[in-house]
Amino acid sequence: MEYRLNLNNGNKISLLGFGAMRLKTKNGNIDLDLATQQLKYAIDNGINYIDTAYLYGNGFGSNERALGQILENLNYRDKVYLSTKMNRMAIHSYEDMDKMFNNQLNNLRTSYIDYYFLHNVISYEDVLNLIDIGLFDFINEKKENGEIHNIGFSYHGSYNDFKKILKLYDWDVTLLQYNYLDDKMQAGLEGIKLANQNNMAVIIMEPLKGGLLAGTMPQEVENLINNSNTTRSNVDLALSWIFDTPEVTCVLSGMNSIEMLKDNIQITNNHIENPLNSEENKLLDDIKEVMLRLNKINCTFCNYCMPCPKGIYIPDIFKLYNDKHMFPENKLFGINQNWISYASNILGITGKAHDPSLCVGCGICHSKCPQQLKIPELLRKVDKSYHGQILRLFMPIIKKFMNIVM
Repeated sequence: MEYRLNLNNGNKISLLGFGAMRLKTKNGNIDLDLATQQLKYAIDNGINYIDTAYLYGNGFGSNERALGQILENLNYRDKVYLSTKMNRMAIHSYEDMDKMFNNQLNNLRTSYIDYYFLHNVISYEDVLNLIDIGLFDFINEKKENGEIHNIGFSYHGSYNDFKKILKLYDWDVTLLQYNYLDDKMQAGLEGIKLANQNNMAVIIMEPLKGGLLAGTMPQEVENLINNSNTTRSNVDLALSWIFDTPEVTCVLSGMNSIEMLKDNIQITNNHIENPLNSEENKLLDDIKEVMLRLNKINCTFCNYCMPCPKGIYIPDIFKLYNDKHMFPENKLFGINQNWISYASNILGITGKAHDPSLCVGCGICHSKCPQQLKIPELLRKVDKSYHGQILRLFMPIIKKFMNIVM
């Protein structure tokens, strides 16, 4: 395993970190047996940075509670740097901060947090609002008594606001979105370099953009890869591109199977002796151009927008829409298979995507979206793209026919 130095405190952090946001569930709860196997394998094979948050899992704190139980049962707490996050949206006073933090210590069955973040900071004002209710007093108290070792913020705003936030406090760490599609998005590479210049650890999220860069690629991209000399997988290309950024301390990957763990650990272990070559970097530039053109909605399927009051599964709807444009060659009897999947879902026959026309524009989803997507507008765009007003007139007939067939 490759380790990188946190310049602020000398911690040697594994280049690959375990992102626990998407732990698999069973019967509505986190699958503890599977998660235990995954964490044990990860830690036994050199991963020493584990990331979670108060919001992750099925219910506030459920993901933290699972990790706390697993680490205690394995007796592995001292083998890892444990990271979690304050849900700033639920904080309205100093007492709220203190209460949430103490709950998190209890959830994680620990007396200290190695890396503690303000969660999903989008603007300079987000931090100012927390300062007004005593953020710095809270941080200083927890650091002085050893309950927080490093303090930082996860960030989804502009580079200009990022620069301003760095001047507010002597931060230890930041968590930024970064992949070969998003190198100029949000704080971007400039933010990574600036944080590094300030001796901050730089942790990376969404290296595979919610899985978009890991699985089957559009035919146009597959052609580029097949015509190149690379022998790397899509995951190897994406992770190695980030690993080649020396200012990056750790890259979080949501590895929810042993197979993913093995592959990603092997990629990381090989990195020092196997960086991307110039042809592979040019290949990724070409892939990026195609993907940015075909991927219409910049959703990473983090599910922060859920639940929708109207029961719309927003990430599923957006994935169907993106797939329609990225895989137009997938047809059945001359009809785009994605349209068929969409129709099946909105009719309630299969899946769970539901009908985007039910959106009432309440804006709750937009306020929670790390990508700052204008979700109600996008849902209307998707709705119009798929069936519009004319097809809507025939939907009752189609539904009746489908029910008879099924």
